[in-house]
Amino acid sequence: MKKILFLSGLLLCNFLFSCKETTPITQKATFSKDTFFRQAKIFFNPDFLRKEIEKLNITEREIVEFCRVIDDAALRSKFASAVFSQKTYNKTPAKEEFWAAIRFNLARFVETVMILKEPQQKVFMDIGSGNGEKLFTALCLGFEKAYGLEYSPESVAESKENLKNFSQEIEITQGDALEIDGNFFQKADFLYMYSPIKDNKLAAKLFKRVLDNMKDGAIFLEVRCVYIDEVRKLTKLNFPNLKSWIAVKKQEGKFYYKNVIDNSYNYTNTDTKEWQEVKPL
Repeated sequence: MKKILFLSGLLLCNFLFSCKETTPITQKATFSKDTFFRQAKIFFNPDFLRKEIEKLNITEREIVEFCRVIDDAALRSKFASAVFSQKTYNKTPAKEEFWAAIRFNLARFVETVMILKEPQQKVFMDIGSGNGEKLFTALCLGFEKAYGLEYSPESVAESKENLKNFSQEIEITQGDALEIDGNFFQKADFLYMYSPIKDNKLAAKLFKRVLDNMKDGAIFLEVRCVYIDEVRKLTKLNFPNLKSWIAVKKQEGKFYYKNVIDNSYNYTNTDTKEWQEVKPL
């Protein structure tokens, strides 16, 4: 009899224990996500980070929400890279005078935008937006809206597919930046360009077009301004040569520049910390 009671008690304990283990399955998954985000700094390898994201079924929107509340450039760039490392991008130039899609160093992009972005700036624009990587990253950096302008119909279709989960936050327009209505550039208060045009004179023309049409208070970042002499001739302004990197702010009709990076790609050893007015030639 004692043996029977003992076995019955043992079976009851096993039953109760199994019930306890099976109840919080969804809570356990959520806890795993929370733990993952809390410990995200340990995932230095982007491929490993991507695999963990897939394993835990973490959505792109959850990644954006997480990145918005942290102030860690390295972590933000790693998450954006993990999302876009498997996305396709069109490598064929739409026109002979245009560059094909070039993947600019995402970590440098994140660091630079974080240095320049002002709290009131909520709308980002990528002129030559390619596969949409910078548009997604802009959301991770706290922008509420992102516009892409891309000449290649193939790249437009590709980026729309890549960003289909963000149709409310991201708009991509197919068009020529040299011909599109100038008011288009006024949609954004932070504009970015990795010059998509090979010819320096045409590139300078586009640079001037952005300056002429950007809204007051907006910032324009061009990370490949190797045509600064042509810009000076067109604008009659004495823009400095900052090794292809230049950030320009428009304020009350005047233009100011900031040296966010020195010739050694050093963010902490720059000559200029504040916005400096661009003087006439």
